[in-house]
Amino acid sequence: MFTKVGVSGCAPLVMLSFCLACNSNKPANKAASVPSSAEQSKPAQPAPSQPAASQPAAEQQPIEKQEEQNITYAKNPERFVKQQPSEVPFNITDPKTAQEHFNVAVNDDHHNQLDQALAEYQKALELKPDWALAHFRMAQDYQKQGHTDKAIEHWTLATKYDPQFYSAYDLLSGAYERQGNLKKAIEAYSALLKYPPAQMPAHFQVGMWYAELGDVPQAREHLEAYRELALKSKSVEVQSDRFQKATKELQKLER
Repeated sequence: MFTKVGVSGCAPLVMLSFCLACNSNKPANKAASVPSSAEQSKPAQPAPSQPAASQPAAEQQPIEKQEEQNITYAKNPERFVKQQPSEVPFNITDPKTAQEHFNVAVNDDHHNQLDQALAEYQKALELKPDWALAHFRMAQDYQKQGHTDKAIEHWTLATKYDPQFYSAYDLLSGAYERQGNLKKAIEAYSALLKYPPAQMPAHFQVGMWYAELGDVPQAREHLEAYRELALKSKSVEVQSDRFQKATKELQKLER
């Protein structure tokens, strides 16, 4: 899932069930990251909250089943659907509502018209300031343009308005890492420790960052937690490069 194979490079996350494909918004050392359907770069229509089977082809289709944990996503179903290009002509010419401005922005994103998309997301947010998904997508577009500070601002707002928006924490941590601010990267990525499907890779990455900062007790604590979860997982994790890297790092920390 969202594995990181190093501590200084670039890539995103595949939705812990909601998976993110690798792109320029995440440091390469993350082989995969925390998931969010909003992470898709080929949108056309905003997500509905109904089941996929009842939606027309031009709308989004759900891509996630809830994991075995107690977190509920009922308040924010839209970030767990995959946005698909519309199969019918896009015909919103005079957007007035927040949703219509968002739809236009998504369509602009699909055609890689980032400036126009950003302007439409801004109009949507003027009408609905606490729309976490609009902040999330706006941050993605800013990051694509190389405006990391603005991306951080909007990913932070996305987590403020939706504290369980784990994809936003993931990409926010990557932005801080690119700036060389590992303390803030750790702060953002640590939110994933609250999400059971992400705990194992989160312990690994946070541990590696602490090791890079020279904080041996914290590095050892998180890397040992990662190893324990990996050994209990009964998966191929113990055969992964990540597991070997954690083992070697723990050996170094014991010296």
